Amino acid sequence: LVFDGIEFYLPQLAHMIIHLEVDWPSTTLEQFALVISQHSLHFALQFNWILVCALQDYQPETSGGEVNPTYNELFYTRCIKLLQNMERCVVYGTPRASELRKLYEMGEISREEFEAMELADRRFNAFQIVDSPSNKAGLNMEVEALGTGSDIEFGSGNSGWLMYKRGKRRKYRRKPWKRRFFVVAERMLFCFDKPHGTLRRAMPLESAIIEEPHDSKHPFYFEVHNQNYQFLMRGNNASEVKKWVGLLEQNAKTAALFSMALSPSNTHQGQSLVSHLSPQQRARYQFFKGERDFVRSLCEIAEELRFEPREERKALAPQLIAETPIPPCAYIPMIKSTDKWLRVLRMLPNEARVFSTKERCPVLMCFEMQFEDDETDVANYLHSQYGDEGVNDDEMSESFDAGDGAAPNPQSDRFPSPPNTSSSLGEALKQKQTLPASITAGQAQGERKSIGSSGMRPTMGLKQFSRNLSTAFANSPMGRIANKSKNPSNKSYDTRKRPTSPTHSQRGNVWKDEKSEFSYEENDTTNSSAGSNKSPTRDRKNSKTKMNVRVQKFIKDMPQVSMPKALKNMNHKKKKFNSPEYRKVKIYKSQSDASTGIDTSEVSLDSLNRAKRFVCGGENWSDKCVRLRETNAMPEERNVVVNAVIAKSNDDVRQEVFVMQMIHYYQSVWKDEGMPIFLKPYKILSTSKETGLIELLKDATSIDGLKKSDNYPTELGLRGYFEIVYGKSTQDFLKAQNNFMHSLAGYSLVSYLLGLKDRHNGNIMINTRGQLIHIDFGFAFGMAPGHEWSMERAPFKFTKEYADVMDGYGSAKYLEFEKLFVQGFKAARASSQVALGLVEIMMYRSNYPCFTGVRYGGNIALTRFKDRLMLHVPDDQVEKRAKALVKLSYDHWGTRYYDEFQKMTNGLAV
Repeated sequence: LVFDGIEFYLPQLAHMIIHLEVDWPSTTLEQFALVISQHSLHFALQFNWILVCALQDYQPETSGGEVNPTYNELFYTRCIKLLQNMERCVVYGTPRASELRKLYEMGEISREEFEAMELADRRFNAFQIVDSPSNKAGLNMEVEALGTGSDIEFGSGNSGWLMYKRGKRRKYRRKPWKRRFFVVAERMLFCFDKPHGTLRRAMPLESAIIEEPHDSKHPFYFEVHNQNYQFLMRGNNASEVKKWVGLLEQNAKTAALFSMALSPSNTHQGQSLVSHLSPQQRARYQFFKGERDFVRSLCEIAEELRFEPREERKALAPQLIAETPIPPCAYIPMIKSTDKWLRVLRMLPNEARVFSTKERCPVLMCFEMQFEDDETDVANYLHSQYGDEGVNDDEMSESFDAGDGAAPNPQSDRFPSPPNTSSSLGEALKQKQTLPASITAGQAQGERKSIGSSGMRPTMGLKQFSRNLSTAFANSPMGRIANKSKNPSNKSYDTRKRPTSPTHSQRGNVWKDEKSEFSYEENDTTNSSAGSNKSPTRDRKNSKTKMNVRVQKFIKDMPQVSMPKALKNMNHKKKKFNSPEYRKVKIYKSQSDASTGIDTSEVSLDSLNRAKRFVCGGENWSDKCVRLRETNAMPEERNVVVNAVIAKSNDDVRQEVFVMQMIHYYQSVWKDEGMPIFLKPYKILSTSKETGLIELLKDATSIDGLKKSDNYPTELGLRGYFEIVYGKSTQDFLKAQNNFMHSLAGYSLVSYLLGLKDRHNGNIMINTRGQLIHIDFGFAFGMAPGHEWSMERAPFKFTKEYADVMDGYGSAKYLEFEKLFVQGFKAARASSQVALGLVEIMMYRSNYPCFTGVRYGGNIALTRFKDRLMLHVPDDQVEKRAKALVKLSYDHWGTRYYDEFQKMTNGLAV
């Protein structure tokens, strides 16, 4: 669960790392993010896409080649550095893991020593990347960028004039050749209009490909491209082209994905490092690159179809989907680390659906997917496949036998240790030193694993790492925001006493005991390490002393670094939040449910079958999965399922990602208070400034689609639909009515609190259970179509038709809705600190439309958000004000006019 907590605040963490001023402790946050990236590939992928979006925000030119009005040299350079550092951490992982593991299996070190050394190595690796000479040089470039301009060194060996044009991004566009001045510095290719002139473009040379096509019609032609850029270039003669190609290839190869800076004196060593990755490092790199390419290819389908004639899109979509390559371990990353692992087996091209609009072409794609078992989540699966556990014994032994610090062996896949680690591990274990302050005795505690037939096997420790990381996160900047949560009993970030997952029941578990240094499972009668005759009940004092001696020397040999404060106090107990401003809200009780004794959890199957004829066209998602199994000859195994996502292009969905984060937060607030408020925070992933993936809402349709469905009772409206589908005065009707009321309360609250606008019937969904679900949050925090001339003046959308479903204005169900709205508002108001913190961080130097411009920029959106929370209103006046919001919203003239406007302009049903 600790990863869920960190991932939830990842947008704020990344935003702070990118936008904090250079004299702020941004490297502390970066080190924290890199430590997590080493351990969680899923986190690293999410972090990667946020950085890619920011990189596109601040690059010199837009994707179409025009001058970028938001270009910022400081943030652009910082994003590139962050991407490079994060990729190094992903591939390099824990540098000494194999050696430590071998020592552990040989019985040279205990489990506790192994855990402490591995954690120290992970921290040191993150620090070494951030503090490397190349990054210091990059930081100097950032400082200069704030003042007199870039600190790029211009020299005859790394700069010169070339003819240049960008690769064609659109089929109908032609780009002319231009004469530009190029400079290679800091593993970057910079394009200027003249020496020391205006920077036009810049391209990271990390893993770039340099080619000289033989079939080019242009003389002295060569290309430079990576995943995001393509430069077409021409020299004046063959020798000049040879010089440039050699220079670019050298920088592309020495831009190693590892935690060491390569100077010109050790260029050959850098090339060897790239070609001699260990099998596990190569596997991590291939997975990371393959997953990014796979997600990018999904979004490119929607982008390519956008430029095709509308009448041809439906026929072209299956072909493009069928041609999409699928990596060996691909998954849809719109999930949390604790969600079930689902691997993509194949795509189902014939089930694609194209939604054609004027400017976009979203594409619904279906996948055949497989899960391991009911308990294997994303974090555990990726860790088992690409963590240090997956290293083969022979490969590990070969790596260890090569010797610490030895030169690379051409016949071995061994990757040498970082150059700054001076002495060998063997020597480190023979000497006694004082334990540095960066590692405390508490950090040397870990878990032991039961000995199987193959002996002791180290577990690289999601459990131990999670226990340590939960406290690290609590002490980090993002954790301090999380600790402002109103619910002191929330255990989302406390995994110290989490039950063992059945999937990993074979592993021995050692949980920290309040009274002793170590606590072992009662049924663990195995030895403490392979090849050792010592009992688990060995003298703990002597064990601790020996352990500390070894850990002390291991850390002592590393250059002493000042680690982030968030990572120092790793085993301190998490303190519960006890803010004096927190006001406990009385748990809501549904009077009608208590009196009728009705279970509101689910309506009957007969009612769902009637509803699917209106909502799903007669086939719900379960029916579709059965059909797809038959038509696509899918295996009968229970662990093979069907899933679907929507790929979008030409749309920046980052603002929607943030709004969804806020909705998710409020959902947790009301859930903790025991309120039956319904919200459906569906998943959105922004993969670039113009593309993204969106979760499919199953068994749901828009209110517009419902009203246009066959046999819909137009004259009777929603009330008539509910009576036809769920019956009149039946238990199913009351359940569906409650579902409707609970969802209306939830989305009324978030619509008001977050200032959601553009709430027409095309942006409001309803599912087969009668629950409303709002989508499309392009207008939020008071930003509305028409701005000052907007017709949406009501606090939230509450039509007479909605009230009729609840038996009309002033009915018992209406009053229950009003009560639920008031109690939900009080709970949101009591939890305002966290919400305000989330908004305030994302407002800082934001490019979101709802936080920019003269209408919403500065502190305008934040001030209005505070006003909507009524923080200035006395507590005894809050309920009266909240009820006034409900009354004002009911059948508001602005809501009626806006629905009529959408009917006239876009044909949406009213």
